[in-house]
Parts: sequence; C-alpha cells; structure tokens
Amino acid sequence: MSDKEVKVTPQESGSELEHVFEKVPDSARKSASSILVILTGYTISLSNFVTGATVGFKMPFKEAVAACAVGNIMLIIVATFLGIIACQTGLSTSVLARKSLGARSSSILSFLLAISAVNWIAVNADTFSNLIVSNFGWWPIPVGITSIIVVALWAQSAIRGVKGLEIVSWLGVPCAVILTIACAIAIANRAGYQTVFQYMPASDVQISFAAGSTAFVGAWVFGCIVSPDVCRYAKKTSHVAIGAPIAVTVGLFGLEVIGIMTAQATNESGFVAATAALGLGILVFICAIFCVWTTQDNNIYSAGLALQNVMKDTPLEGKVKHAVLAVIIAAAAAIFAAVGATKYLLPVVQTLSVLLPPVPALIIAEYYFVKRSKENKSINWVGIITWALGTLVGYIALQHSFLVPAIVSMVVTFVLYIILSKALDGVLNKDI
Repeated sequence: MSDKEVKVTPQESGSELEHVFEKVPDSARKSASSILVILTGYTISLSNFVTGATVGFKMPFKEAVAACAVGNIMLIIVATFLGIIACQTGLSTSVLARKSLGARSSSILSFLLAISAVNWIAVNADTFSNLIVSNFGWWPIPVGITSIIVVALWAQSAIRGVKGLEIVSWLGVPCAVILTIACAIAIANRAGYQTVFQYMPASDVQISFAAGSTAFVGAWVFGCIVSPDVCRYAKKTSHVAIGAPIAVTVGLFGLEVIGIMTAQATNESGFVAATAALGLGILVFICAIFCVWTTQDNNIYSAGLALQNVMKDTPLEGKVKHAVLAVIIAAAAAIFAAVGATKYLLPVVQTLSVLLPPVPALIIAEYYFVKRSKENKSINWVGIITWALGTLVGYIALQHSFLVPAIVSMVVTFVLYIILSKALDGVLNKDI
C-alpha cells in the first residue's frame, strides 16, 4: 500500500453505514438512560392513540383493555428477548435474521420490514396532517402536501443515525406523558369514566377478542422486531431487560388505553375527532409534534438498515450511505401518506400481525436452541418452510378467532423451527 493510500476499517466507516453489518464497538455503546429514552421515545407514537381509538370504538371497555394487555405482554417478551440478543451480539435485526433464514432469503424479511416502516410513517403523517388542518382553519396547504412536509421533517434526525434519535427522544417522552395525563383529565371532566366503563359498540361494528388483540400486536410487532437496531448499542443486557418492558408499558399500553377511552368517551372512532370533541385539539397538536417525531425517525432509521441487507448481495454490496437510504424511505412514505394511508390501517395491521410474528420466533429459537448459524448459506429452507407454516397457522387462527393468532403463530414457529432444524439440518445444511 502506498503512502497516499489509507485503508478504511469497518469501524472507521461504521458511522456512515451505522455499523449495519458489524458488531457495534464498545466505544459507540450507550448508557442505560439513553437506551431507555430511545426505546420509550420509539414506542410513543400517534398511531398508538389511533389504534386504541379504532379498536376501542368496536369493543366494550373491559374486552378492549384485556385485548390490549394480552397483545402488549407478547410485545414485551419479543422486544426484551430480541433486545438482549442484539446487546450480546451487537447486531441489527436484518443481520440476526441472516442466521436463521440464510443470507439471500433474509432479504425477503428486510424488504417486508422496509415496507412496514413506510406504512407506519405514512399512517402517522396522514393522521398528523389531518390534525393540523382540523385545528388550524387558516392552514393553506392540503393534507397530502402537508404529509410530505412532516415526513421531510422527521427524516432530519433519522439521517443523523442513532445520535439524532436520542436527541429527539429526550423531547418526545415528556410530551407523551403530558398528553396522556391531559386526555385522562379531559375524559373525567367532559364525559366521566362511567360512560367509558359502560360503553357498548354498535352490533354492526363489533370485532372479536382475537381480532382486537391481533390489531394491537400488528400495530407494533414491526417495532419490536426492529428493536435490536437500537438495543445493539446497549452496554449491558440489564439495560435492555429493564428498558424494553418499561418502554412498551408506557409508550404502547398506556397510550393505547387512553386511545380506547377517548373513543368511547366521545363515541368517535377517529382519534383526531375524538380529542377535538374533548377540547384538546391544540394541546394534542403541540405534544404530537415530538410524540410522532420520536417514532417515525426510528422507523426511517430501521428501514434504512433493512434496505442495506436487501442490497448486501447485489453489486452495491450494502455500502450505500445511511443518509441516502433514509431519504429514499422518507420519500416513499411521503407519497403513500399523500394518498391517505390511514384508511388502510386495520387491513395492513392484521396482515402484518400474521406475517411478522414468526420472525422473532425464528431468531430466538436459532440463537438459544439451534445454534447453527445459516448466514453463510443463501437460503435456509428449514427457516423458510417454518416461516410459511407459522404464517398459515396464524392466518387460520385469525379467521376462526382462535385464541390470540399472533401468539399462536409465534409459538408454533418457535417449536417447529427447533424440531425441523434438529431433524433436517444434517441433510439440508450439512455444509455448515
């Protein structure tokens, strides 16, 4: 190598690529408080209120809260186990998936994660833009164009990597707490909790417990699956074991229950209309600025990492700068938001709740039980077949309202992957 040539090590280029294919170095690890605030900031989102209101309008109070609790218990388990694995390995979700699905076939999951992120960014942009238009009559810009503007704003912290996520999260978490308390007080003063407790949806809109719990799982299973993208920066597994349950309880369960109560107190299925009926339009808008931002910049960030994995085995070799991919993701989400993403919320959520739960089951089973990494193979057929079977079981459970479909799907996938790996790895993966 000549004097003018400088060899760039993976860690030296890691900041631009966000350590996407390498273990996060100790020098880049974050404190317990930073991990907690980033995880909590991520889970705090306007879509949690929206999902709670949508489901709450269609179920009695006790059943809706029970469905929410069951769904979030599952999400806590997923986020905690995946987060601990990420902390121990220092790897992102997409790289961990390569170990159970194979290098090339893991790109299927990565592409699905990118699409999921685009959906949630668009749903939140659509909701937030409607909030702006409904509260400020003088606002001259149509909802569709406003959506594009807010997505561009969220992208500003995402393109700066995990440092940008942390800064915005320190602002968003207090705002979410204020918004939750304000909604609870307004419900008590304007409608009374007795109205909520006695709420009964119209018979033509009611949904089953299975559908309700599935909606809550589907609303955030994507977020839990990509939790390793943040947790790989933790210094200790205890930081994840404490931080993930707190984040899900505060950011998901708390906000979703308030969404349920808001809809039932006002008999409005839309969160924007419901909070306006409670006289909270302006406060919701102010708090929502950062509540939404803390989540959507995380979604843009994780989607960028997922796309890197899609491009890993192409001529680009997964070496596109993170900032460039963040802009691409934001642009796609802005377009979807401009055409009104919110109207597709429940169908998309229920689809994700069937397709995605098998994935953490595969990663957890591979790491703790199978321990035979497939990252050097293009396709792990055991993983693909198990994923397909888990998805099918989840779909059948959803169609027949059997228990909680997402949990059924995950358990079946977890057990099948261990059994089939023990039985077939020696044949299908004998070269590993």
